[in-house]
Amino acid sequence: MTIAVTMTKLLFTMAVGFYLNKKKILDQETSRKLSVMVVNITAPLLIISSASHTSGDSQGIILFMLFSGLFLYSLFPVLSMAAARLVHAPAGCGGIYQCMLIFANTAFMGYPVIQALYGETSIFYTTIFNLGYNLLFYTYGSYLLDRDGGQASRFEPRRLLSAGLISALLALIIPFSGITVPEIILEPCSFIGGITTPMSMLIIGSNMANYPLHDIFCERKIYVMAILRLLVMPLLTALYMSLLTDDPLLVCMSAMTIGMPVGSMVAMASSKYENQGRIGSISVVMTTICSMVTIPILAVIFKIWFGV
Repeated sequence: MTIAVTMTKLLFTMAVGFYLNKKKILDQETSRKLSVMVVNITAPLLIISSASHTSGDSQGIILFMLFSGLFLYSLFPVLSMAAARLVHAPAGCGGIYQCMLIFANTAFMGYPVIQALYGETSIFYTTIFNLGYNLLFYTYGSYLLDRDGGQASRFEPRRLLSAGLISALLALIIPFSGITVPEIILEPCSFIGGITTPMSMLIIGSNMANYPLHDIFCERKIYVMAILRLLVMPLLTALYMSLLTDDPLLVCMSAMTIGMPVGSMVAMASSKYENQGRIGSISVVMTTICSMVTIPILAVIFKIWFGV
C-alpha cells in the first residue's frame, strides 16, 4: 500500500507540473532555474538534515555503504560500454548511451521514493552509497559527452566541488565527529530541504510537457537502455549487495536508488550539443514515464525477495 500511495503522490505532482507548463506558468526557463535551486540548495540541505537522524553507532554501516558504492560505480563504465555496443548506439552517441546506464536520477526521483519506502534516514545512507556518482559524472561522464560532441575534454578539479558532493561530505563528517547539530540549524535545513520532493516532481512534470509523445518514443534503441536502466541494473545491484551484507534494508535501499530513471544531469550536461542533447532529454523523459511502472514492480520484487 505504501508504494501505491507514494506513486500516486508522485504522479499527481508530476501531472500538476505538466499542467502548469501547458498554462505557461512553469515554463522551460522557470523549470531550469528551479532545477538549479533544487540541486544546489534544497537537496543538499535535505542530505544534511537526514544525516542528523543517524545513530551514533552507525559508523560501520556508513563505511560499508561508502566503499560498496564506490566499488560498484567503478564497474559501471565497463557495463555501460557493453550496453552501448549491445544496442549499436548511433555514431557519435556512444557516450550519451553510456551515461544513460551509469547515471540514475538518484536525487529528483530517488529521494522521494526512498524516503517514502524506507524513511528519512535512508536518504543519508543512499547519498553515501552514491557518492561515486558525482566523482564519475564530472570526470568520466563529462569526457564521454565532450567526446560525442567532438570536443577535447579536459578535466577541471573545480567541477567536483558541487553542492551535492560537498553536502554529502559534510553529512559524512557528522556521525564521525560526535557533533550534535543544534535545532536552530537543523530545523531550517529540514524545513527548506522538505520542498525537494514536491519541487522535483513539479519540474519533471513540466519538462515532460516540452516533448511530444512521438518524439519521446521514436528512439527505439532507448527502449533497451530503459529496460537495462530500470530493471536489470537494480536487480544486479540487489544481487551484488546481498553478497556483501545480510541486512535487507541496506540491500533494498541501494538497489532501489540505482533503479531510478536516467538522471536529469545527463540531459543538462548534453544540452550544449544538439543531437546528444535531444537524445539525452528524450531518455530522461521516456525512462521517467516507464519508471512509474517499474518502481512498483521493483518494490514488489524486493518485498518478496528480502521482506522489506
